[in-house]
Amino acid sequence: MTLVSNDPNRWHIINADRIGSYVIVAASVGVFYDSALTFAQEVELVWRQRWSLMTVLYLSLRHIGIVYAVINILVFRHFRRQICVVILCTWR
Repeated sequence: MTLVSNDPNRWHIINADRIGSYVIVAASVGVFYDSALTFAQEVELVWRQRWSLMTVLYLSLRHIGIVYAVINILVFRHFRRQICVVILCTWR
């Protein structure tokens, strides 16, 4: 169900949701861009070296950021829209 509100009192909520979506996408693009630029160096300097606890921590933290960005775009976008619809519906 699509909810469109023409009430000017609710426009700030819709704009805040839209701007929040833009920020999430921009941050995710930054994470993907950084990963793409440094992937060759990561393979050469980290993956081909002797593995240690620090290597595992580095790789897990680095790739958790990528996983988080994907989840944030795909899953949380749906929940954020549902929350916005609930907020708009309760203000009627």
